[in-house]
Amino acid sequence: MSLNIKVLVVDDDEPVRNSLVNFLEDEGFDAVSAESGEHALACVAKQHFDVAIVDMRLPGIDGDTVVLEAQKIQSHLKFVIYTGSDDYYLQNTLLDIGMKPEHVFYKPLRNLNVLATAIRDLMP
Repeated sequence: MSLNIKVLVVDDDEPVRNSLVNFLEDEGFDAVSAESGEHALACVAKQHFDVAIVDMRLPGIDGDTVVLEAQKIQSHLKFVIYTGSDDYYLQNTLLDIGMKPEHVFYKPLRNLNVLATAIRDLMP
């Protein structure tokens, strides 16, 4: 069981976003989606989340900025990067807030269970 872990899925690609939310709900997580960084930050300002899965290339503000700004709003929030940019690497600003390379996943994942495992591993 996921112990009511609340996950925010941030991705501008609607089929990807919906499939992630459906998968996470099937795994027992409480999942909410946002189609942009701005929408994600509005969600974080209004409700509690444990983990955010963030795409890097978003319309408007990018994923790195979403992570840094969301972490200022909810300092306990943990992050998983899910990106289609195969050359993406964690910037020092993200490493400084505790992110690790093992929190970065590249699209498409053949097995989404690795995301569920990463989310559970981030919980205390």
